[in-house]
Amino acid sequence: MKIKIQVVISFILVLSLLASPSAISMQTWTAGVRSGDYFTYEMYGVYTSNRKNIEIAIPEFEKNTTLWTKIKITAVLGSTIHQVYTLCYSVGGEFSFEFQTDVTPQNQNTFKIADKGVPICAANLKGGDKVPTAELLLNETINRAYYSEVRETNQASWNVSDDWGCIYFDRETGILVELQRTHVFVNPDSGDVVEKTDIIKLIDTNRWQIV
Repeated sequence: MKIKIQVVISFILVLSLLASPSAISMQTWTAGVRSGDYFTYEMYGVYTSNRKNIEIAIPEFEKNTTLWTKIKITAVLGSTIHQVYTLCYSVGGEFSFEFQTDVTPQNQNTFKIADKGVPICAANLKGGDKVPTAELLLNETINRAYYSEVRETNQASWNVSDDWGCIYFDRETGILVELQRTHVFVNPDSGDVVEKTDIIKLIDTNRWQIV
């Protein structure tokens, strides 16, 4: 049984992946975005169960559907990126709030959503580098076609017993371009298993052409 819903909170929940400070290094961490850049995403969650007729209780806060979510860069001060995060609801109306992301690992503290902001890497990282806003190592830099343009893309992945996925960042800007994360919930009494997969995809930006 599969249920697909567009969710406001999925992107925010994914930020829990980006919660741990990384090791300090002598590397210079610089932002690849600039004031005025914007990045628009499609996001949704897909629920799958091992029981055909199971009724999946979707939390109320995940029933707020969105048409799109936009990140607009308002300022870059050193390694700190200031953003406005806008949600456009399918039922009409928008909601905006501000985020900050510091891409220097040693400047990061315990995860706070208002401090960490959206998943943005430093510019021009390579395979083996640690993602500044996540406890992940980049596997490699590969060329991937995002609509009309081939981009150098940094890829990282993880796989533990109840959580696995893959994430891609544009190398030049450090911005998230694609993410797929699956988390497994198991009821030990009934044996019911529910898998929730969060999907995030870049659908528009003014940094390169998308058609």
